[in-house]
Amino acid sequence: MATVEDILENVPELSEDDIKHVASDSKGNNVSIMQAVENLRKLTDDRILEIFSKYYKVSTVNLTEKDIDSEIIKIVPKSIVVQYRMIPIDRVGNNLIVATANPRNAEAIDTIRFKCGYLAKTVLATEGKITEAIEKYYGKMDMSQLEKTSDSTKVGTGASARRIIGSGYSKDDGPVIKLVNDVLIKCLNSKASDIHFEIYENHMRIRLRIDGALTEIARPPISFKGALISRIKIMAGLNIAESRLPQDGAINIAIGDKPIDFRVNCLPTVYGEKIVMRILDKSNLQVDMTQLGFEEEQLKIFKKAISAPNGMVLVTGPTGSGKTTTLYSALQELNVEDTNVMTAEDPVEYNLTGINQVQMKQEIGLNFAEALRAFLRQDPDVIMVGEIRDLETAEIGVKAALTGHLVLSTLHTNSAADTISRLLNMGLAPFNLIASINCITAQRLVRKICPHCRMEDPSVLPSSLVDLGINIAYAEKVKAYMGKGCQACNQTGSKGRIAVHEVLFMNDEIKNSILRGDSSLAIKKVAMRTGMKTLRQSALTKMIQGITTAKEVVKTTSPDSDGTNSTNQKGA
Repeated sequence: MATVEDILENVPELSEDDIKHVASDSKGNNVSIMQAVENLRKLTDDRILEIFSKYYKVSTVNLTEKDIDSEIIKIVPKSIVVQYRMIPIDRVGNNLIVATANPRNAEAIDTIRFKCGYLAKTVLATEGKITEAIEKYYGKMDMSQLEKTSDSTKVGTGASARRIIGSGYSKDDGPVIKLVNDVLIKCLNSKASDIHFEIYENHMRIRLRIDGALTEIARPPISFKGALISRIKIMAGLNIAESRLPQDGAINIAIGDKPIDFRVNCLPTVYGEKIVMRILDKSNLQVDMTQLGFEEEQLKIFKKAISAPNGMVLVTGPTGSGKTTTLYSALQELNVEDTNVMTAEDPVEYNLTGINQVQMKQEIGLNFAEALRAFLRQDPDVIMVGEIRDLETAEIGVKAALTGHLVLSTLHTNSAADTISRLLNMGLAPFNLIASINCITAQRLVRKICPHCRMEDPSVLPSSLVDLGINIAYAEKVKAYMGKGCQACNQTGSKGRIAVHEVLFMNDEIKNSILRGDSSLAIKKVAMRTGMKTLRQSALTKMIQGITTAKEVVKTTSPDSDGTNSTNQKGA
């Protein structure tokens, strides 16, 4: 770290005694070297900025001559401005230009990123001019408020079982506790689904998964590593002495008056343990089936399948495609007084009133197959199995479906037709499969365009739409949209996600195709010929309606053929 002498030795206006005085002022009063030079009152503001601009290698600004827009001022709360002695002066995209006398204050830069959602780019201003600007744009403020945060939302204890503040911490651990609390609040406010705490050789970073994409929000000092990991482990009820093996736990807290649960996993990496926390916020669980992204005809088929007195309904897709939400919505539809609903889950993500939910425990032999066997002796009407992973579970599920029960479950397959091939490859008999399955729905999540900054996408040409699967006769009439980026969507252009579906109803033609031993591609073509709308076609409909982008269509769905464009999607 540079000393006072290193910075000021080539400044002819300052004597040796002046430099010693600056060093004493900086150390004794705990102020920056630049402020100590200001306090000396021997150099003009312009000269001070010239000296320290070369040292910090940043540009300067004269705040007296700067007229700051009120919309820029609103971005950063008053208390953050006062606490870190910095003021926002402009915005370029997702970069917020802030004037400060200490451009190397990493905590201040992280706070802007974390609390306000912008990347802070610093410019240099003198302490005196910053104080004048704060008073001009924010009003005079009692300096005793420096330590207060701008966020009125507090992480509290809520019910006695819900805690966030652990015991056994000294005052030195305060910043770590505050950091963890702030991250949890940020996760909730930004509607993130996951939090990633990652440790590397020389730094740490914290990322949130928002609308399916990871966004970095902070880089805490690497010195926080041990305390941060221990803090989260204690909250999650994990063994803080064990750092060699993965661990799973849960955190139950209340943010304000709102109870929130987090599922926590620790994984040993080269430079320390990585922690991922999945937020389980029941208020975000969408159980209204009309809001799940189904098109009208698809929803009719799906509701008909789950309304049957027996049979099997399968929901497929990769991890994170919204399968659990779809299943829970179906369960809520079926959850009435005269129906016994039982679920086998790993893990139980949301507690649903009126439904008997069982958590799998592999270590004692309680797996999906064992739970299913037990369910059949519990007088069930509806059974939900978290996932069909093997032939044993599949066969018991089919048996239940054939003996008068409705069975709901999931598989990790790419399409509805691929699900049939997967079950046959597991060893399920074709005649049992066609007798038990009511319908299969495959799904993906696509990001929605931010409604506040939606605009026509000039990069999507008619030829591009034809390549995507739009009928050439309609391509000229179709418009594709995108999000320009605004404050409402944090300059991303997208806000929220919605599912696109492919619903395969087990009709006679599909049953005959399965009995013939047709490939999944052949089964898919039969399904399309008999009215099934594919994932790609459903995504294109959302694009034409201005809900999602052409880029999302390509990113989340595959073409509908093995080389020829057989999709004839029309304008919606």
